Amino acid sequence: MTENLTTPPKKKRHRFAKFMAWFFGIILGLEIILRLFGYGSYVLYQPDAQLLWVPVPGSHKITETNHLPITINAEGFRYPQDLTAKHDGQYRVMTFGDSVTMGWGVGDDSTYSAVLEKLLNGDGCPGKQIQVIDGGVNAYPNALAAQRLKKSIDENYQPDAVILAYSFNTGFEPLAALKGKEREQLLHRVEMKSLARRSALYNFLIEDLLREVMYYRFRELLLQGSWDTAKQHQVVDVNQFTAGLAQAKQAADEHHSHLILLLLGSEGQTAPVHPYQKAMQQFAQQNNVPLVDMISLLSSRDQKGLFMDHVHPTATGHALIAQQLAVSLHELDSYKAICKDEKTNAVAVSRP
Repeated sequence: MTENLTTPPKKKRHRFAKFMAWFFGIILGLEIILRLFGYGSYVLYQPDAQLLWVPVPGSHKITETNHLPITINAEGFRYPQDLTAKHDGQYRVMTFGDSVTMGWGVGDDSTYSAVLEKLLNGDGCPGKQIQVIDGGVNAYPNALAAQRLKKSIDENYQPDAVILAYSFNTGFEPLAALKGKEREQLLHRVEMKSLARRSALYNFLIEDLLREVMYYRFRELLLQGSWDTAKQHQVVDVNQFTAGLAQAKQAADEHHSHLILLLLGSEGQTAPVHPYQKAMQQFAQQNNVPLVDMISLLSSRDQKGLFMDHVHPTATGHALIAQQLAVSLHELDSYKAICKDEKTNAVAVSRP
């Protein structure tokens, strides 16, 4: 009688243990299989006291969309080689912005920074080397992009020109000003998200299969601590945005670097509509800063061939951005000086 009473609980425990073994076995199997398809090779981000999150260096990584090669060098830039002190005959350009600049869904050779480097090195500057280093970071608001620009200049990377692109992550602007406990909590959440992205299963389910349904909500939760911040009224502080542009210009001027602003738009946009887009236009006009207006240019082109989603350009879109940036760089005195042909005393450049 005693044996009959104790057997059922043992059977339940055995069935439960068997179920858990099968469950974890299936999870492990899926993790291994998905890693074979690259889902465990996404770029990771680490907390940064000043910039909140920065890419973790590493090669053999792939983009979330299209699974194309993405290389992060030792300094945390999307660039195929580590940076050294700039030498004579070298002209260095650095670009800053969000996932558009970082190159969402395009390979290392197809970001507008990489294409721009190819264009400039093909201009016919004998004995000169042009570097265009991609400092874009996924999910960066304008404030953090401007801060990374300033930090990169202050850390003596010695750029001759810096390009600051408009960021579409306007809802994240207040994050740059967080202090004390709130800032510590955000840094902790950045670390937690980095741990989640180490899982191929998470990447497949959340960042791929359920991207439109879950990914952006998870991003809001991890970065801002709430599921619903995207639905809340965004705080638009034009003065703060303009102050960030002014700080970027001041940093560039102090280090004898030229600032170029890159005004980006979304698919189907024909004119600046966001207050920050309009403010960037106005700042450029008032401060005599070169502005590359891609909104006007791309609005007249086939949108399907230029955008892979609402805001991220295709490789063709990146190429057009690079061509327009090349035109602006050709006009800079510092670029004219390094590309000066000593024999003819003329600038040897070719317009795209």
